[in-house]
Amino acid sequence: LRFEQQAMACGAAVHWAETAAEAQHIVADIARQHGVRKIVKSKSMVTEECALNESLEHAGFEVIETDLGEYIRQLAHEPPSHIVAPVVHKSRDEISDLFAQHHGTPRKTGIAELCREAREVLRPHFLSADMGISGANFLIAETGSALIVTNEGNGRLATTRPRVHVAITGIEKVVPTLEDVS
Repeated sequence: LRFEQQAMACGAAVHWAETAAEAQHIVADIARQHGVRKIVKSKSMVTEECALNESLEHAGFEVIETDLGEYIRQLAHEPPSHIVAPVVHKSRDEISDLFAQHHGTPRKTGIAELCREAREVLRPHFLSADMGISGANFLIAETGSALIVTNEGNGRLATTRPRVHVAITGIEKVVPTLEDVS
């Protein structure tokens, strides 16, 4: 409750959902209220558990995963195979084939080339997205802020570039103070 109070004092809206269906409904309503067409997402296991992408796509929104592994998984129409490494089961050749098929580009096999291609494909989506969705590693009660930890720049772009940001996380992520995060 302290987090909610502080977040609202900073201008954020806080929504509570007990079920996946409630979370899906809340996010779709936020998107509709803001005239959202395209949504970019940073990695979030809670949204995976809630089947949020499928729900938003069914409601008519374009949803693009921007974490490299999640993006590959989305192109392949597969669930994540690991909580941290969602496409650890895929070989470089499989990813090369997937990119060539979906991007309409010549097949590349180098890891750096494949990463560059993904960045080039995803960059315009960051610039044209109306909403960004992320998880949160911590919600800090004393400040009303959300903290994400990521090793890719997509998290920063998904949370700051679109005009609307929605952070979705469980209540277990709330910590009392910024000092508690460390």
